Amino acid sequence: MKRVIRWLLFALGGVVALAALVVGVVYGLSGRKLSAKHEVAAEPALVIPSDSASIARGAHRANAVPCGQCHGVDFGGKVFADAGPFALLVGPNLTRGRGGRNPPLTDAEWERAIRHGVRRDSTGLLIMPSEMFHAISDAEMAPMIAYLKQLPPVDREVPPTKLRIIGRMVLGVGQLKTGADASPRTPHVASVDTTPGVDYGRYLVGISGCAGCHGPSYSGGPGVGGSPPTPNLTPTGIGHYTEDDFKRALRTGERSRGGGKLSEEMPWKFYGKMTDAELQSVWAFLKTVPPKQFGEQ
Repeated sequence: MKRVIRWLLFALGGVVALAALVVGVVYGLSGRKLSAKHEVAAEPALVIPSDSASIARGAHRANAVPCGQCHGVDFGGKVFADAGPFALLVGPNLTRGRGGRNPPLTDAEWERAIRHGVRRDSTGLLIMPSEMFHAISDAEMAPMIAYLKQLPPVDREVPPTKLRIIGRMVLGVGQLKTGADASPRTPHVASVDTTPGVDYGRYLVGISGCAGCHGPSYSGGPGVGGSPPTPNLTPTGIGHYTEDDFKRALRTGERSRGGGKLSEEMPWKFYGKMTDAELQSVWAFLKTVPPKQFGEQ
């Protein structure tokens, strides 16, 4: 009997040692990904405007994308989620105030960060949706950068985003990517046709990150880390909405059926800043999405 127990303990010790080795290897791989340098191919420099009309256009797009969901409504940074053993998720201070972008980012560094998810030191940004922002047209990206460059200074020091043990494991096995790894390396779009309609709506939905929460088919799914489920945006889920219902939901957070408010984790306060023509276009696009059952891909 004692011999059996000894062998069981020996086997258990072997399993523990093997598990520790695997964890160590995966943790090490995640470290390599965090410190990896990323090259961004040379591209024609954006001409960043400085006139008030352009800055106003940039403010509209930056606030409706919505950057403020993670970086704070004043862009002075905020901790937007403490996800326990996964990560501490923080949107950094984008202003020139204490704790912000000092020295200020150059025009090229702004573009590299937004479109390519690359820091000024060439490492990849974490939890930066550059795979969506990459599609923002030059005609909108240049005014956005113009707006961000002149943000009023906010003195706020926030900690950096930090992946904890589970987050490092997920990154190490490739189930999480840095912004640099996720961002495509395809040519940029100079401009888009802003005529209200399906095509413009497809563009707006793409750069606004709707698929990030509602799934690639927009059918919704279970929440993550205690978050509420994300609704089905296909005609199966919101087919009872009218265009006015849809606009009211994003402008006021009021549901059209069943009452109550949309979850605060749904950034409707930002999306509601879209113009009527933009919301009309988003609605037109969603009506063309194939009907799906909740969570069906």
